[in-house]
Amino acid sequence: MRTPALPVLAASAVLVLALAGCSGDPAPEPSVRPSGAASAPGDPSASAAPAPTPATAAPAVETPVECESVDLSSGTVAGSDLGPCIQAVLVRYDSGTLTISGDELAGTVVYHYDPMFEFRGDLETGAGPASISFVDGVMLLDDGNGPVVADVDASEPAQQEAGATAEIYRVLADPGFIGDLIGGSDSWRVSAAPESVETPDGAVDAYRIESTAAYSWYDIPVDAYTLWLTEDYRPVAAESTTGFLGRTATLTQQLSGLGEPVSITPLS
Repeated sequence: MRTPALPVLAASAVLVLALAGCSGDPAPEPSVRPSGAASAPGDPSASAAPAPTPATAAPAVETPVECESVDLSSGTVAGSDLGPCIQAVLVRYDSGTLTISGDELAGTVVYHYDPMFEFRGDLETGAGPASISFVDGVMLLDDGNGPVVADVDASEPAQQEAGATAEIYRVLADPGFIGDLIGGSDSWRVSAAPESVETPDGAVDAYRIESTAAYSWYDIPVDAYTLWLTEDYRPVAAESTTGFLGRTATLTQQLSGLGEPVSITPLS
């Protein structure tokens, strides 16, 4: 099952803005970009990119009933239909790898939902590297000084501080929250045909789906959001631009290895 929505209240710092702290360190460069996303003028990677490799096919899963109301050939879809569909698809695949890249956050997370949501991630933030694990209900956070039990209700200040940070990471680590974000916008515009998107699994044909207007998600202004979805409703990439405390940040999330076995162990 997907994690409860309560940690989203900590997401007012999410979408990278609080994770960077007040560091003046340069933001890590995004490691990957959907091929449908525009390249910056003069970006050398736009001409030097290697030819895409064929994608590894994800295991076939039964289409959830939540997707029956989502018609990708209609040109537009409602967020109230699309969000639950994406959440249901991700839970049905159960496991995968989430690759995060953005203005001040980058890294990878492996996760599964069954029998309970667990994950392990290695991230690079504006404040430095961090590792996190959530296994058997225990959250551990290592920001370079060794693992600390992350618990906002603990008596130890270090554990409380780690717990507050870890709750933000947990939101980012759960791909199901992509569905929550999608559901926050009333209407989404679907491309007329699939386009090629480069993912860690290789090139994938996916529909480009964009929010028709800016919107607010848990009081966070979402200026723009784009999702890439295959014909069988499998999300392969998402890119959001959000604002908080007078700053904006762009975050890209790519999903790969859906349904493949993963081994998740706690930090040690």
